[in-house]
Amino acid sequence: MTRHHGGGFLGKLPVRHVSLTALCLLLAACGTTPPPVEPPSRDVYQKVNVSAYAGAGETTAKGTRYQTGSISSAAADWARFPAGTIFRVLATGELYEVDDYTEDVVGRNAILLFKPRAADHTERFVTIEIVSWGSPRDSAVRLREDRSSTAKKILAELVKRYPQAR
Repeated sequence: MTRHHGGGFLGKLPVRHVSLTALCLLLAACGTTPPPVEPPSRDVYQKVNVSAYAGAGETTAKGTRYQTGSISSAAADWARFPAGTIFRVLATGELYEVDDYTEDVVGRNAILLFKPRAADHTERFVTIEIVSWGSPRDSAVRLREDRSSTAKKILAELVKRYPQAR
């Protein structure tokens, strides 16, 4: 004998069908990726998530050596913060130049700050001041040279956002 719930639509379905349907819906929700965050405007002051990272090699995606000092290297989604963008973290006064990208920042208003001995990768929300914007056109040239799926994702978004970068 099949057990049924009380009245209404669900009351006519066996318990196992309701449970199976609920499980399928739950699994489907878990498998979806969150939609990308809306890109920031080109305001001078931006609120972004930052965390530290150590470079994977000796050179950045822009082809330069990782820098620390008066201006340090940073990785960002070049469709949001084009290569060459220079910014100041207001809380610390440190200056960074966007010269790298990684899958971790694609579709996010997030920036990774290069720290050669990065021990703390905690993400925190900070305000940055854009000192100068990088070039979408130069970013597109570099991205076209890189055949990785990450570069292709960033390039597609960059061209949508900056048609002149074609």
